[in-house]
Amino acid sequence: MKSFKIGDCEFDLIPIIKGLVSEKDKVIQALDSKTYDATAVALGAEDITAISKRDEIEGEFESSDLDTVYSGLLTQFGNIDMPDPAFTTLIDICKDRDIPVIPLDMTDEEYTQLYCETVSTVEFLREKRLIKKALKNKFDTSSPESFVTEWDALVNHLSGYAKMSKYREEYMAGQIKDIANYRKNVLLLIEYERVSGVMGSVGE
Repeated sequence: MKSFKIGDCEFDLIPIIKGLVSEKDKVIQALDSKTYDATAVALGAEDITAISKRDEIEGEFESSDLDTVYSGLLTQFGNIDMPDPAFTTLIDICKDRDIPVIPLDMTDEEYTQLYCETVSTVEFLREKRLIKKALKNKFDTSSPESFVTEWDALVNHLSGYAKMSKYREEYMAGQIKDIANYRKNVLLLIEYERVSGVMGSVGE
């Protein structure tokens, strides 16, 4: 966990390995050991609502082919689940304890617009080739963190995806700075591979 301050607001940041079930233990421990007046997660508003009401929604959560391959490779580090266990655990606990959950990421509409503007048709078609490359690639599996770092680098080899990642990092950093204006004590949950870029944009 990384702790930092912006103005009068104190932040605790948990970098999580997205999809790994064991990561939810970090969330439980953080929420049981300290009282927060809010939490913020690397999800859009619609995603938070969907997870919060997932028992009322029929059907399974959709995932891309890339996400499917990622999940398959991640199983070597333990059980996995979708939607992400760390995010769902935080949202469920906060719902029970009446703690606000603030979205750090873009809305679905904003994300779709950015994707259309950033990822070219050629790059979209290359995603299939990228999946084949990922299945043949020998990733560093010494730790989940090493694996997701190399996975992220492989995906962001496509310039459009790299631009998307950078924009997300800058966007989430802007949200964190805004939260600091009206909150005092916040728990942040962000996927491991985006943390460095987010913190760099925050200025930490």
